[in-house]
Amino acid sequence: MKRPGLFLVLMFAPFLLTACPPPSYLTVFNNTGETIEVRSGRDKDIIAGGRSDRFDFPTRDEVFRLSGGGCEYLYDFSAKLGDYYIDRTLLRGIQIQAENDFSINLLPASYKGDTPASADMILKQETFPLRPVSRKCASAPKP
Repeated sequence: MKRPGLFLVLMFAPFLLTACPPPSYLTVFNNTGETIEVRSGRDKDIIAGGRSDRFDFPTRDEVFRLSGGGCEYLYDFSAKLGDYYIDRTLLRGIQIQAENDFSINLLPASYKGDTPASADMILKQETFPLRPVSRKCASAPKP
């Protein structure tokens, strides 16, 4: 009885494995000098200055936001990052670094550090540094 069940599992395993691609990840390094909140798709977390965290890569229908210093920054990098060096075997996926002006730089897949990268590690790409497409800042409370 166990053999037919095992046979069916082995027979359909390739279909199950190819139906759902492995997740793509985005590692965000915080080089802003302050604590920021990152929203990538449905993921949301706080990253202290000089630290990093991993998020699910947002789909085309999802957004990427950084919040810090009383402002929220919205980025559209789907077309700019979309197929660029997504190595689905890397646990870090695409590595980006938020800078103190809230621009975003691209880091090489070979970067293995746990803290923000130095300027000489930043990849020089035509579309980077990436600037936010919108910025909303909380207005100061009225007295």
